Amino acid sequence: MPDPRRLVIDLARDAEAAGGAALLGVDFPIGLPLAFVRHAGLRGSGFLAFLEAACDGAFLTPAASLDEVSPARPFFPAGPLSGRGLKAAFLARLGLNAETALRLCDRRGETVRAACGLFWTLGADQVGKAAIAGWRELLLPARRLGLPISVWPFEGDLASLARPGRVVLAEAYPAEAYARVGLGRPTRKRDQSWRAAQAEAIVAFAAEHHVMLQPEAASAVRDGFGPSPNGEDSFDSFLGALGLIPVAAGRHPAAPPLAPEVLAWEGWMLGRIDLPNTQSFRADGKDKG
Repeated sequence: MPDPRRLVIDLARDAEAAGGAALLGVDFPIGLPLAFVRHAGLRGSGFLAFLEAACDGAFLTPAASLDEVSPARPFFPAGPLSGRGLKAAFLARLGLNAETALRLCDRRGETVRAACGLFWTLGADQVGKAAIAGWRELLLPARRLGLPISVWPFEGDLASLARPGRVVLAEAYPAEAYARVGLGRPTRKRDQSWRAAQAEAIVAFAAEHHVMLQPEAASAVRDGFGPSPNGEDSFDSFLGALGLIPVAAGRHPAAPPLAPEVLAWEGWMLGRIDLPNTQSFRADGKDKG
């Protein structure tokens, strides 16, 4: 696997040579649910400051048992476990439930299904392991080593962050981009034939946004990214990147209006503009009770 720090350095170098900035979309959560922040009594200027000060050791080491789960060690479990009510019991130890374990941007919208809760690390749909890896291997080293990277939306809007020679890092959820590209909700994206059937919509979207597909990319799109099990990951990566182009070009909003507390702690998925209907939080980020 390429060194993510090397990737940032290379992107910054290429961006500076071109007289612009690079936009790097990553498919892992960046931020903490406000309900967790409040229950844990976290203070300070927001997620990035907390990350640098506290996200070492125990915090990023999944707990092996329920007894080890706490706001200071919220990821769980460290290995395969089973048991009736295990996930609910785990969330209860963090003062959360299935809804409040989600950030606002993780929640179900008109075109996007709900994402998984941040701290759960078991099963095919979990995002906890990706968050741990992304924070430990990219975010923390990049900030502590002073690499030329800025994190959206925590450090400002896209226009202010996109300075020459900088890399703007943003959370990009591939499934969120599907609707903008014209695919709707994915139904059989593990199936090469389904992926290949999306080629017409993908090519049309690229043409609409003045994206010239190189021959290798165009061939992969038509072929459904091949029969390999990795084809689904390649498809996701391609769609995620393609969906960011209108945002970077200023033709699609980066985010809807968000409360300062959401911007500081939870972050957002770049390009998602719908605010989910939720019983626990209003769109301004204030708890209903």
